[in-house]
Amino acid sequence: MVVSKKYWLVIILLLSGCTAIGTLQFEERYGNTAVKQRTVDVLPPGSVDYWREVKPILEQRCVVCHGCYDASCQLKMSSIEGIERGASEAEVYHSTRLSAAPTTRLFEDAHSVSEWREKGFYSVLNERADTTEANREAGVMHRMLALKEKHPLPDRKILPASFDLSLSREQSCAKDETFSQFSREHPLWGMPFALPGLPAKEQNVLKKWLEQGALYTPRPPLLLEYVTQIKRWETFLNGDSLREQLTSRYLFEHLYFANLFFPQLDQRKFFTLVRSATPPG
Repeated sequence: MVVSKKYWLVIILLLSGCTAIGTLQFEERYGNTAVKQRTVDVLPPGSVDYWREVKPILEQRCVVCHGCYDASCQLKMSSIEGIERGASEAEVYHSTRLSAAPTTRLFEDAHSVSEWREKGFYSVLNERADTTEANREAGVMHRMLALKEKHPLPDRKILPASFDLSLSREQSCAKDETFSQFSREHPLWGMPFALPGLPAKEQNVLKKWLEQGALYTPRPPLLLEYVTQIKRWETFLNGDSLREQLTSRYLFEHLYFANLFFPQLDQRKFFTLVRSATPPG
């Protein structure tokens, strides 16, 4: 029994040493991490447009799993801010937790990528050297897509047991410097997980956007028709009359968790009610 314990201790030390060496080699090749400025006023010629080309693909294929607070590894891809925030190994919901965990609400508990890094989130985009190779090899999102491309789903009706889809499954949050090990251990875990891969055209759009540095222009302003509707409702919900106060309180308490839209306008733009101590805007 003593020999067995020593044997396993040696194995663990060797594996730890290999991981440390691999991480050092990765950093030597692609540099240290640093938060990047990805917003540009004008995209370089030939660039993929996030709003027009990338976001529709993510909404169709990715946000079904990466669109809520309990998304895998807390990676929310329903907005560019969520993608830039990245992932975290901390679990939002944990049945055995005895005390409250720090909240990680997007747009509320931190307001910059740097602040999210201080809270333990790590990037799924390349934050190392500014090269095409680094954008591919040091970006988890790109490598997840490439892994799926290299190892598509098995040609069978029922997925093998290696695909754990249970709610209590152990999280495996891949990082850039250890992704090679992750891909060796889980070759079939490329994204989209346990689903067919993206069509070649959509796959190429996402990969090209990532290889170009995942740049994007500022969010387009709301059209005047939306601004008019929002102003109309905010005027009513912030009114001083008893009728307005009672109605606004009732609506907020029943709809604060919902995504709302204006049925007479484009139904793909959603809004939320916010209770605030400061005026609108």
